[in-house]
Amino acid sequence: MSENIFLKNDPKIEFQFLENGFELIDRQTNRNSGFYSYDDLLSIDLDNAWFPRLAKWLRAITWIINGVPFFPDSDSYKKAKLTIHSEKSNLSIWLTDTFMAEKAKNIKEILDTKSKQSPNNHK
Repeated sequence: MSENIFLKNDPKIEFQFLENGFELIDRQTNRNSGFYSYDDLLSIDLDNAWFPRLAKWLRAITWIINGVPFFPDSDSYKKAKLTIHSEKSNLSIWLTDTFMAEKAKNIKEILDTKSKQSPNNHK
């Protein structure tokens, strides 16, 4: 019954959805790594998931107009993030490109569903 979603390959950020919780492997921020129970989830926030896509387009437009991209890339801004609030800790993962932002939407949907299904959830 497990499902894996790779948010990023290098450094590796992977969510492994299990029956009672999820395992996060985060080689970018090691302190995020570990097992988290669905029962402990309070909320999942996806902030500014649109930003990496906007940054990509603005860079392309300024490149076409000026010959040089004036708009900084999303890696330097790191505006978009996935935040998971649980009873024990808060996890934040920066979303630096459109691939990560799209995968983060899937992760949020899965976690929202699993936390609502959890019989011990305090919502």
